[in-house]
Amino acid sequence: MNQVMRLPSSWLATGIKLNSADQFKPFSFTDELQVRLEELLEKNKARLLTSEEEAELAGLLELDRIFSFINAKLVS
Repeated sequence: MNQVMRLPSSWLATGIKLNSADQFKPFSFTDELQVRLEELLEKNKARLLTSEEEAELAGLLELDRIFSFINAKLVS
């Protein structure tokens, strides 16, 4: 089965915060988006995700990987 992913760029306007005071993690999710990610991860553990939620989780995890990479590059 091919998994469809919600584009990470769909959260750029509303789901990202810039933490200028935190030199180790300048880019992160908003509190609301972080809570949503945690909800999806819990539902995923219980195997209760809908196909739309699977796509949302895939996009959020990709965005998290992107942030981790950018944050690491900025620190080094």
